[in-house]
Amino acid sequence: MSDQADFVTRLPATWWEQFAGATLVAIETGMSEARLWRLDHGRGSSWYLKVAEGRVRAELRREIERTRWLADHHMRVPTILRVHEGSDFVAFLSHAVPGVVATHAEHPPAILAAAIGRGLAKLHALAVADCPFDETLRTRFARARRLIRDGEIDAANFDERNRNLAPQGLLDRLCERRPVEELVVTHGDATLSNIIVDHEATIGFVDCGHCGKADRYLDLALMAQELEETFGRAEARTFAAAYGESRWNAVKARFFADLYELF
Repeated sequence: MSDQADFVTRLPATWWEQFAGATLVAIETGMSEARLWRLDHGRGSSWYLKVAEGRVRAELRREIERTRWLADHHMRVPTILRVHEGSDFVAFLSHAVPGVVATHAEHPPAILAAAIGRGLAKLHALAVADCPFDETLRTRFARARRLIRDGEIDAANFDERNRNLAPQGLLDRLCERRPVEELVVTHGDATLSNIIVDHEATIGFVDCGHCGKADRYLDLALMAQELEETFGRAEARTFAAAYGESRWNAVKARFFADLYELF
């Protein structure tokens, strides 16, 4: 893709007024291949422009659809203002969720962990029967097989406990140990970088392209692991207690933490 100024000219003219007087700041998007800019207007709030080309266009369409669904169900997610389907790219403009990324929050770790627990509990309480998106193990296993087939999983990034396994070996082990699923509406990529926290410790969610029906531990395992690595075991326990998971299933948590290695 050309530079950002050239790219903006490829958007419909009706979008240009949104960019008037704004400074476009490129934002790192983690492992995503989509490109993201923040539009700073100097008015105390920000908009975001997210763009995908090539094969990742489908992923961005999925994010748009699922973010809108969550917004319709009263979750704190980005407000999607405009969507454009170009001949070779997809773009959307959104209004930011008020707050900061959880990794930059100024709340004490215990307060943050409890807030995230309550926020995920609210998400998981949505009516699963109303959710049209499937992120069950059947779907995740099929996606993992495609990624392995295409050579997109690097075992060098695996946790130390899995370093002796090739990606296919890890997938085979997971298939053999598949647990019974208790389905809820999940975020699907519940990392601290995808959690927004405001000054009152209210939680919001971004990067919602993997939202869907799945076992609650798809979210719980990943978040508990990251909280423990970032802050300590006490914060992971605080998170679980605030969520309402009084009997932590360590076997299921390990299973879903290992599954995340393949994404």
